[in-house]
Amino acid sequence: LHPANTLSLHDALPISCRKDLQCAGDKFTVAASVYCKASVERLAKYTSRWTDGTFEPKFSHFRWLNQEQGTITYIGDKIEFQNGFGAFQKHIYECDFNPVNNQILDVRARPGQL
Repeated sequence: LHPANTLSLHDALPISCRKDLQCAGDKFTVAASVYCKASVERLAKYTSRWTDGTFEPKFSHFRWLNQEQGTITYIGDKIEFQNGFGAFQKHIYECDFNPVNNQILDVRARPGQL
């Protein structure tokens, strides 16, 4: 067994997934949704509301943040942030995620939709 701080993507993924973004991204989508949700919500200046359905994923896209480190950026557009006038506006959000230790590296959002 490895100490927690020395785990790598190689420890978390089967060999067939290590270089395959689709495989790695799909494997950790649920974990990213769970761990990133509150951080994305906190980006709102006022309030936020999710627009996804019960069984719809929060993240519809993903890309390598750093393939060697196994970190992945998850991207979605299923949230609306309230502005100072009380209106809700759709936003695209990104969560940089380390699936080895379920660590959120960064989150950001901007107005718009995918």
